[in-house]
Amino acid sequence: MYRTRTEQEWVFEYVTRKPQPTPVVLGSKGTWSGNGKPMIILIGFTLIDVLTLADIYDAAHHAIREMKHQGITYYAINIIEKKKVKEIIEEWK
Repeated sequence: MYRTRTEQEWVFEYVTRKPQPTPVVLGSKGTWSGNGKPMIILIGFTLIDVLTLADIYDAAHHAIREMKHQGITYYAINIIEKKKVKEIIEEWK
């Protein structure tokens, strides 16, 4: 039986497995979703990292969330616009 992980659980596992975690793009394979719709989440461990990802993916106008989970702080930006999500997924193929 599969159990989906939350964003916070995924980030915690990623950080604990990697000695020096780098910024990541969740959902680039079309597997991440919110409310049943594909989405992309840009994650950085510094504000500069997530802002750089936002520039790369033309998402600088999106809101940045500061997240704290089990002693880990990270910054995230959700991209939910269907056209932009498809464009990013195609880029990563």
